[in-house]
Amino acid sequence: MKKIDGKLNKMDLAMFRHVLVALALFPLLFISCSGNLDTDFDDMDGVSSAMVSSLSNDIKWANAIVTVRTASSGKDYFQLDEKTTLEPIDWENPFSGEVRALVAYSDSDRRSGFCTRCVTVERLDSIVTSDAAYIDMVDGLSGGSDSKVLSVNTGFESVEEMFEASRPIEVVTSEGTPDWLTFSEDGYLMIHFATFWGDVTAHSVNLYASRKHPDHLYLVHKDNGDFQSYWKESLVAFRICQLYMSRKDEYKDPSSVVLHWMSFGGEKTLRLRYGNRATEK
Repeated sequence: MKKIDGKLNKMDLAMFRHVLVALALFPLLFISCSGNLDTDFDDMDGVSSAMVSSLSNDIKWANAIVTVRTASSGKDYFQLDEKTTLEPIDWENPFSGEVRALVAYSDSDRRSGFCTRCVTVERLDSIVTSDAAYIDMVDGLSGGSDSKVLSVNTGFESVEEMFEASRPIEVVTSEGTPDWLTFSEDGYLMIHFATFWGDVTAHSVNLYASRKHPDHLYLVHKDNGDFQSYWKESLVAFRICQLYMSRKDEYKDPSSVVLHWMSFGGEKTLRLRYGNRATEK
């Protein structure tokens, strides 16, 4: 996992330059999940929505993003990258399940017989971790807004219609490329995005994949009527490994994935290396 440099990156959106100039620092948003949807997706079985609300919370304190896991023995540990695990000393896991998390840690002189090394946890904040979901599409151009959606419970007949209902967002960039907070690791897709917020009504985000083209992932954002007054950022983790692990075709271990989203300038895509699920202890 790449280390945090302590700076949040501003975005180059010419149409909103007058708003961005007025903001010296963008607060990061953290997300909590709701088991039920109150949008067009609420009839879709097995799909939960990440409900997003604004918190003025800086991330300069963190130096890594990890997966908080529990081994089969019941012992808690952190998955730092595909090969590195961390054993937290004198740390009590407050989570009931596996989550991605921002962490500030320091290495310990103590040797671990369980993980790569031992660490002392100085601070840890969870990032909401939500499952991606499948939608069925008519085979055709891999991805793309002309694909037809077959799932009757989505409320949409095409990706184009789905994106028309999605409120615009921007993936946060640094000098024209996505910053280090948007990446795939340990079977998750981390997305660092920004949009306008009024902090009156929670927003919701979902990530969908086509069964026929599961390497194409579609981010759908709803502001749920929230008044748009401030430009702010958010960070969300979607679990995508379940889309591939049971497959027996080329998507069982994809080399990369393509993220689709509706930006303020229209549909955009971004290809990212897929970070395989690390072996569980």
